[in-house]
Amino acid sequence: MPVPQDATITLRFTGLLVFCFNRQRKRCQIGALPKNHKLRFGVTKKGPKMENDSEQTLTIPQSLIDQASDLWLDVEGEPAPEQRTAEPFIVGKRDEPPTDPRDFRWVADLEGEHFYNRPLKVRNGALRPILSMATGLFYSATLSPDLYRTVPATSNGARRRVTKGRSLGYIAEYIGANIYLTRPDQALVLRAGRNGSELLRLNNEEGSTYEITVENGDMPQAPAGSDFHYYYDAVELNRGEPRILIEPYGLPPLRGSEHPCVPILLSKSDGFGFD
Repeated sequence: MPVPQDATITLRFTGLLVFCFNRQRKRCQIGALPKNHKLRFGVTKKGPKMENDSEQTLTIPQSLIDQASDLWLDVEGEPAPEQRTAEPFIVGKRDEPPTDPRDFRWVADLEGEHFYNRPLKVRNGALRPILSMATGLFYSATLSPDLYRTVPATSNGARRRVTKGRSLGYIAEYIGANIYLTRPDQALVLRAGRNGSELLRLNNEEGSTYEITVENGDMPQAPAGSDFHYYYDAVELNRGEPRILIEPYGLPPLRGSEHPCVPILLSKSDGFGFD
């Protein structure tokens, strides 16, 4: 079954972002790594004809995003949404490799079998801000052009000598989330804090759709090279455990020397544990 179309709001996430589903509270948490990176939102409103003159860019002041420690994105309005849940799009059995290109399991999973295969503790304050979403269908929006493998590294970042890295295959570079507004009085609202000030409101207008881009990308002073190691500023490992990094491989990698900032998943944790 494909991802349902005709979403009122489509979100596209990329950059150094940590995804974790709180299954008890049925929401998704997305934490941004702040070191040498900045979280940016972009919103485009599209009219029914999808022409250039029917597109409108909506701006959220960057100062408000920078000041917030947590952000809440939720559907508000009357009547209340019939289904309030955030869940990943999974095709087939969970214990089998994904085959559908939209399957959420293409996201690199730091708690999966190719990495540590257990829940990892997230350091309090290491992710800022944290965006919580109480609704949305999450999926892999764009897969990498290159194949990737894992590479264990020593604590100082130097690679260990390994005969063969573990193949990840393709990984998700962009994560999508679809939100469906079913009643005319409903709106998607972004707030600074669960009951905080309103930063953005997207009303359900007939014939209009929205696209929100959420990118935690490099700042101008960021050093060149892969940023995947920054994730270990946020999670705690056992003594003596190597950091497991990723690298593209092939003959040659299609991207050349570039290292994209890819999002990751914590699949075995039930939320970040400190909210």
